[in-house]
Amino acid sequence: MLGLITFIIVFSVLIFVHEFGHFVTAKLAGVTVSEFGFGYPPRIAKLGTWHGTEITLNALPVGGFVLMSEDDPSEPGSVANKPIWVRLIVFSAGALMNLLLAIALYAAVFTIGTLVPMEEPGAGIYSISVNSPAESAGLQSGDNIISLNGVAIDSADQAGDMIAENVGQELTIVVERDGEQLDPVTVVPRVDPPEGEGALGISISLPLSTQSYPIWQAIPKGFQAAYNSVRNLFWALQQTIVGNMKLEVTGVVGIYNMTTEVAQSGLVDTLSFAAWLSLNLALFNMFPLPALDGGRVVFVLLEWIRRGKRVAPEKEGMVHAIGMMVLLAMFVVVTIWDVQRYYG
Repeated sequence: MLGLITFIIVFSVLIFVHEFGHFVTAKLAGVTVSEFGFGYPPRIAKLGTWHGTEITLNALPVGGFVLMSEDDPSEPGSVANKPIWVRLIVFSAGALMNLLLAIALYAAVFTIGTLVPMEEPGAGIYSISVNSPAESAGLQSGDNIISLNGVAIDSADQAGDMIAENVGQELTIVVERDGEQLDPVTVVPRVDPPEGEGALGISISLPLSTQSYPIWQAIPKGFQAAYNSVRNLFWALQQTIVGNMKLEVTGVVGIYNMTTEVAQSGLVDTLSFAAWLSLNLALFNMFPLPALDGGRVVFVLLEWIRRGKRVAPEKEGMVHAIGMMVLLAMFVVVTIWDVQRYYG
């Protein structure tokens, strides 16, 4: 239940913030916005009207939408009727809002307190897989491993070797949490663990400590964290294109499963994951593909390159309509993949 609630909140906030960016910039530019919806249709109720825009509550609680004319420049009050620079701002505002949200979430993580590695002997647990032996034993992210089977641990490599030597056998672990040494726990490392999880279901490296920062330091660190995440996303895309990495595509089902796992790790990990998702949403929407914000930006830039000569509205509308059908088909295919991947 916690995972489902977290998923609904995270997904709804990310999409709502995205659509709110389009809504605010469109209203400021004098664009006629007929509806701003919380959730997706069918409509449950009309909450009111604000400056000619209906505010509605809809049945599917995963985001929102802004209803405005985007293709016909002859229609008064349409975004297509506005100057090039206005359209660029309106179409890009959703991705920009997701970028700002990611920075704010990362800053919140640094303010609350985040795990940082320490250059000293020992081994720290960075993450724990769901339904793993480590989770069953009550271990948590941020725990530092003190000893295994009574042997003091000086490095992550030593811990990894000892875990590998004891697969299928009882292993006694002593960890330190928040500066306090806990009672020993006994686990049995798995002989045949799921792919990518390891025998105990943990990832280990340098020892960890929790450090928080004042807001004036957390905000610059939030910018840096967002920059690093974007850089890593582009690096992964590049490696996929050149064939060094396998293409991994996931949809709503996959995001739901990842969210449920992260939700078990606490608020900080959930906020970090939401920030990462927000950046993914921003970048995906700015891809130059029809029906996406990036696709509409391409048509605006094409008009600018052609010195004001725009593509005929009916042709642009057809391109975006076809693009939407392709995206919906991709959504169905990716959902089927996700169901097979996570539920067999």
